[in-house]
Amino acid sequence: MRIAVLTIGNELLSGKTINTNANWLSKKLSSIGSVITLHITIPDEQASIINNLDLLFSTQIDLIICTGGLGVTDDDITRDVIFSYFGSNEVFDKDYWAFLENKFLKFGYSLPDSNKSQAVSPDNGKVFSNPLGSARGLIYEKNNITLMVLPGVPSEMKAMFDSTISPWVEEKIDSKIFQINIRTTGIPESILFEKVKNIDLEENYHNIGYYPSVYGVDVRIAGEDLEKIEKLKDDIRANIDEYIYEIGDQNLEEVLIKKLKKKKMTISCAESCTGGLIGHRLTQVPGGSEVFNGGMITYSNESKINQLGITLKNIEDFGAVSEQVALEMAENIKNKFGTSIGVSTTGIAGPGGGSKSKPVGLVYVGYCDDKSLKVKRFNFSSSRESNKIRTSQAVLNYVFKMI
Repeated sequence: MRIAVLTIGNELLSGKTINTNANWLSKKLSSIGSVITLHITIPDEQASIINNLDLLFSTQIDLIICTGGLGVTDDDITRDVIFSYFGSNEVFDKDYWAFLENKFLKFGYSLPDSNKSQAVSPDNGKVFSNPLGSARGLIYEKNNITLMVLPGVPSEMKAMFDSTISPWVEEKIDSKIFQINIRTTGIPESILFEKVKNIDLEENYHNIGYYPSVYGVDVRIAGEDLEKIEKLKDDIRANIDEYIYEIGDQNLEEVLIKKLKKKKMTISCAESCTGGLIGHRLTQVPGGSEVFNGGMITYSNESKINQLGITLKNIEDFGAVSEQVALEMAENIKNKFGTSIGVSTTGIAGPGGGSKSKPVGLVYVGYCDDKSLKVKRFNFSSSRESNKIRTSQAVLNYVFKMI
């Protein structure tokens, strides 16, 4: 099935809001065997909506998914424009209005008249339910192409996609495209490509894509023959297995927490240059409290000494950014929290603060368990934000490999 995603909103074009809807929709649709042919983002303007609908309905696609502009404020014009585009007459749904009134009363509010637009249905189209909000979705057909319109609120859009659109798409797919995602970290895209390109790829049904980010590189393979892409996956894995942490879509923190649970191990973190990012990522995973006992952000030398118990001599002799301090931080945090594993980070995130011997991007990661006390040195870039993320990824990957 060929699908176009149309996202509407001035805030998306101005950069005030990141367009996560388009990204999420493409991932979900690709995972169920669809092909995304177009992404279009437009402002909340009648002419722009009409012009782009004309364009999409003349394109070789099967489905248009549109998000945004179904609310009740002045800039939410999508519903009115689409009604006009299809020549729809408004049908007021008294039952749905009563449902909304009761829903608002439960939260202690009376329903304002501005919400009446959300109880309107088209006489020549369909509506579908919103499990989380009040704005229902719209469905129209034109030129053998289906248009499905959803709210722009991400949580509502996702719930409506899962309950209505995903089952509809899966039922319509004739020839499914299978995909396998191989997640790697700790290796640049160019080197990864060199390792993969030597695999025998003589059959042209293979579709291999490389998707780099600050977290690592995803290698995505696709095709209509599941058995063949499974074999390709095995061939790729044999060449780059040491860099793979997941076959699928889970993040490294999810994979690590799952593994820690299985081994009945716990972890604590002493963070300096990452400023709590490792703890944040671990606590983003539901059930993470079973394995993550806690952490300390010891950013200053004083906090390292007074709170974490790092010896002044180590800091004076070797500096806060050193192997010796990283090791002591990992050991001390493990002992303080009584965990199976203690990890630490200390480094120069940048953009300033570096020297010839200790440049910006230098990071030491400490690791301590009941049998090991180790440290690993990394050299990242001059970007502060990137260095923090890369360091957190390196720590999680280090622990993943150690256990």
